[in-house]
Amino acid sequence: MTKKALKAAFAAGTVLSLALAVYADSHRMLCTGFLPENDLKIEVDDVNAAGIEQGRFEDVLDRIQQVYEPIVAAKGGKLVIKRLWDNPTVNASAQQSGGKFIINMYGGLARHPAITEEGFALVACHEMGHHIGGYPKMSWATNEGGSDYFATLKCLRLILPSKAPSGTVDPVAGRGCDQQFGDEASRNQCGNNALAGQSVAFLFQALRGGQTPPTFGTPDNSVSDRMDNAHPDTQCRLDTYFQGALCTAPLSQDVSNDDPTAGACTRKGGYELGLRPRCWYKPPADEPTQNEAPSMAAKPVLPEAQALGRRLDALKAALSGRGV
Repeated sequence: MTKKALKAAFAAGTVLSLALAVYADSHRMLCTGFLPENDLKIEVDDVNAAGIEQGRFEDVLDRIQQVYEPIVAAKGGKLVIKRLWDNPTVNASAQQSGGKFIINMYGGLARHPAITEEGFALVACHEMGHHIGGYPKMSWATNEGGSDYFATLKCLRLILPSKAPSGTVDPVAGRGCDQQFGDEASRNQCGNNALAGQSVAFLFQALRGGQTPPTFGTPDNSVSDRMDNAHPDTQCRLDTYFQGALCTAPLSQDVSNDDPTAGACTRKGGYELGLRPRCWYKPPADEPTQNEAPSMAAKPVLPEAQALGRRLDALKAALSGRGV
């Protein structure tokens, strides 16, 4: 090969490398979904399909689009919601591509028997949190625990109406909401957030094969010695949803990518409740480091939870029999 040809080949290789780097940077995707990796599929016509119907699926995503399209635009992006109702995948995910802030919402998730309208909205809010949920970050995205916290701290309060909860709120969660909020609308929002968190926590339990149901009265008191960017354990995630719901920081105050106090509850900011749980969160050096898990009395599992557990066991047995 001549020297001229070598130079041309080197130049072409350099251009290709730069092009691939630009492509990779513009197609940034979270490798893991909202749920732990799983092979569960729930088709549209599956006899075990429950969860929510397509109309509710669309309604929730319409509200997400309406609220967050202008917010994302103000941040220089374009919100794209992929409404994959016919896809049987039991998960959800987020990605960014060429200025598009994408959330992928699958029908298989919506059809899982643990999912309620509030629970599905929480999942969509979690995926929005990856894009705009602020501190703490992992690369371009807010980490898993941070996205869980954002979901009830900000997003669900804008997405769910402040009407009375549609189901029975766990008594421990209900007392916490009543003590934390003086007005009825805020108490209702807190109760709806608790229902959403409980729906999703039962989903985690089912997919992870957990024997002990997560409850608001049995918080995870572990203290992580580092910032855990991965999916927290089931109880820890429920605690995170509840603490986000209890935070009284102004809803109008936005979160920040580098300031954990902005728009959130921290001890440094003078808050005692509504804090990011220490089971996944390691605060900055200037933040008090005592265990921040809420102290609540243990409680029996509600009959609704027991009935749901039996439904989930039946679903797993049926799907296992089909080799899914």
